[in-house]
Amino acid sequence: MSRREDILVSVVIPTYSRNDMLEIAINCILKQTHQNLDIIVVDDNPPESEFRLSTQKIMEKYTSDDRIRYIQNPKNLGGSGARNVGIEASKGEYIAFLDDDDVYYPEKIEKQLQVFLDSNSDKLALVYCDVEHVGKNNHVDCIIRKRHKGNCLYEAIEDDCLASTSMWLVKKSLLESVGNFSIVPCKQDSTVILKLLKKGYEVDFVPEVLCSYRNVSSGVRISLGPKKVEGELLFYDACCKVYDRMTPRQIRYIEFSFAKRLYILYSHRKQAGKENMIAERKKMWRLRPVAAAAFLTRRKLHVWKHRKKR
Repeated sequence: MSRREDILVSVVIPTYSRNDMLEIAINCILKQTHQNLDIIVVDDNPPESEFRLSTQKIMEKYTSDDRIRYIQNPKNLGGSGARNVGIEASKGEYIAFLDDDDVYYPEKIEKQLQVFLDSNSDKLALVYCDVEHVGKNNHVDCIIRKRHKGNCLYEAIEDDCLASTSMWLVKKSLLESVGNFSIVPCKQDSTVILKLLKKGYEVDFVPEVLCSYRNVSSGVRISLGPKKVEGELLFYDACCKVYDRMTPRQIRYIEFSFAKRLYILYSHRKQAGKENMIAERKKMWRLRPVAAAAFLTRRKLHVWKHRKKR
């Protein structure tokens, strides 16, 4: 067995339309306790754009570090495409992903890699961790903790997003065996995990906060518009194809979970989504009436509080 410190880990950082925290992201990787690293920054900004030029200037600061490579895409490929470029260029046995406005804590890679090394399963494909959402003035808004492991196909679907990409350490060979990231408008992380679990691979976790999402940077954010709805529906279709592995009760709970998420997405589209929102509400009532009543009550309170703040 290889010593942990001898294992090369690649870290892929896609960047697009924001780079105000890119140096922080790179530097937090350089400060990892696991130092055998291959860092790949994938610039997904269009050539000649303002962000391409400013990102080039940032990356000039790292030209003397041979652990860091800078790839400029010839055109915008989107999040999935940019990560796939990084995967293809990576040299490590394991790959981590870091969004350009997120942060790793120093022991993230070391602790996740140790889970792989301690595992007796040759099917372990991905290890995730807890994450905190940090807002203005470095205030921790919330901490996301998931405790699903093994081939947890049902839980990964019903729970919406088991773990987003910045929480991952994944075995490169197994990621490649399922075709890397699918080119979808959103739900890229959930789609990859679905593909891994569908093929019989497993996940595990480190029960610690080892990264943070910084909700304070400028730049493009994922909207709640048509692309988000399209991505959710594509993910729903992919999940329906594994219903033969589920019990009737599990299918009912999954259908309810999707109805909730689509109801919220359609509600942000106002008149354009009104009919669909009504259809998803009826579906919730039919599937789980008590849970539907609780969800819709909470939703009304949330909307009321939001309007009151404005």
